[in-house]
Amino acid sequence: MKVLKNYTNFYIKAMVVLGEILIMNFLIAFIFYFYQDSLADSISAEDEKTFYVVANMAYLLGLSYVGVVLNKRAVPIEHILDRVLRTVVLHFFVMTIVFYAVNLFRVPFILLLCFSALMACSFACWRVFARLMLKSYRSHGGNYKKIIILGAGSVAMEVYKNLIQNISYGYKFLGFFDDRAPQDYKVPAELVKGSLNDVLAVMDELGVEEIFCALPAGDDRKAIPIINKAENNLVRCFFIPDFKRFLHRKVELSFMEEIPVISLRREPLLRLHNIVIKRTFDIAFSFLFLVTVFPILFVVLGLAIKLSSPGPIFFKQKRTGEDGRDFYCYKFRTMKVNDNADSVQATKGDSRVTKIGSFMRKTNLDEMPQFINVFIGNMSIVGPRPHMLKHTEMYSQIIDKYMVRHFAKPGITGYAQVTGFRGETKDLSEMEGRVKRDVWYIENWSFGLDLRIIFMTVYNMLKGEENAY
Repeated sequence: MKVLKNYTNFYIKAMVVLGEILIMNFLIAFIFYFYQDSLADSISAEDEKTFYVVANMAYLLGLSYVGVVLNKRAVPIEHILDRVLRTVVLHFFVMTIVFYAVNLFRVPFILLLCFSALMACSFACWRVFARLMLKSYRSHGGNYKKIIILGAGSVAMEVYKNLIQNISYGYKFLGFFDDRAPQDYKVPAELVKGSLNDVLAVMDELGVEEIFCALPAGDDRKAIPIINKAENNLVRCFFIPDFKRFLHRKVELSFMEEIPVISLRREPLLRLHNIVIKRTFDIAFSFLFLVTVFPILFVVLGLAIKLSSPGPIFFKQKRTGEDGRDFYCYKFRTMKVNDNADSVQATKGDSRVTKIGSFMRKTNLDEMPQFINVFIGNMSIVGPRPHMLKHTEMYSQIIDKYMVRHFAKPGITGYAQVTGFRGETKDLSEMEGRVKRDVWYIENWSFGLDLRIIFMTVYNMLKGEENAY
């Protein structure tokens, strides 16, 4: 039996790791050189060497837990950034424990923070660059995998389109194999290279490296001899079930003992490490904002609000939160005090909105008190926007899956808001669009996605938003 050994994945990961080790040690040298005068009294030359050792060991520990995914054929950029941030956060915690809990020697905390921030930015740039280089290499015919698809139906055609049309995935397609009559093909007839019985004969001849089984239910039993031979020859196999007959979204497969269980949707925020990452960021970010920027906003905007109309500075309103629990959401008051604030949305030219209120709404400054909600834990910085209780009651009856958006904590900003669904919902389709994006966010959460949404929110704040009134 001919055994094919492919070390490409190892080389890709090794290149990424080696690059990050070099970057990290360069950053250490840069920081010690830049701060050499201020650190001379507290850190000796021996301590500096120890810092190098601890930093490198902490990196390897974080890397062993988080891993590298650049070698995979399809990797969203959010997943790359998410792994970078998880590696750096774990690295920071290990360094903090070593230098403060163990008290190895006293390292200024600001130095650790600066070092971690530089690591995160540098690693992110390096991994994105490495990924782009790998995709370019695959696009030009390198690091490809030879694949065949079992089946010639509609599912097989979808697999073909997804795997082959993006040449940067690096697949070399060898053909479809199916027993059905040519008139029943859902794929181009010239791409069908034979029946299922032919696969066993040509597998070694073609040098097949991966097999995708997209046969309809019932016919998949015919693939068993092929799969057995494939695995005995180190050929990886993947089954593509036809869920679209009854499911129209991403699902997640888990096991209860040996029983496969399909969840209706992926929920990354059910995993403990993701919960810890998101909550840690929420606490740190909201705390820094509340003790630095917020006091200034409170004085300036509070005075303007008081001068614009009688009433309190803050406006609090019951909203629907995570798991359907009600909570009080805080905002800077943007309207004159009125009896309809809890039931009627602001509309364009709304006479209730004050001049300073209009400005705050366009720049999102009215939402800033919600950092208090984030800090105490009933909101997150990023998540589906919380709706008024009346809207929850109304829309949950007429929009399918509306309540799914409450599987996550509501946010100050969200994916729907930065993709055009902010402000007044004039008709039902706009609310349906908002709900679809909220559900998509829950199913595709990553820390990198949160950072992207925050960046887009800041950008929209600076340019002003037409739908905010």
